[in-house]
Amino acid sequence: MKRVIYLICFSICLLSCEDNNLITPEKTLIVASIKADCVGVDYQKCLLVKENETENWQYFYSSIVGFNYEEGFEYVIKVSERKIENPPQDASSIETTLIKVVSKTEKTSENLPI
Repeated sequence: MKRVIYLICFSICLLSCEDNNLITPEKTLIVASIKADCVGVDYQKCLLVKENETENWQYFYSSIVGFNYEEGFEYVIKVSERKIENPPQDASSIETTLIKVVSKTEKTSENLPI
């Protein structure tokens, strides 16, 4: 009986834990079919992303954990964002993680800033 009570208490504690670093539980991004030259800490290639069809493309200087980008495809992906406590100097303070790839379409993205 004690084990059952301990198990219930442990489960309640585990389920009640809250991730205070979570910025967005879920966000949809459109990722362009090509990367663009950009300058962050150094010269690099950046993903081009936007949150909906009507927005302009934005440079995405960081990486998306779990996302395997393939040039020539436009993606619609769902991601979550988490605030990083004490990030390394010149690194992003937000970690973006792939939740799922909604679509992957072979095409050339339009209205790119390059």
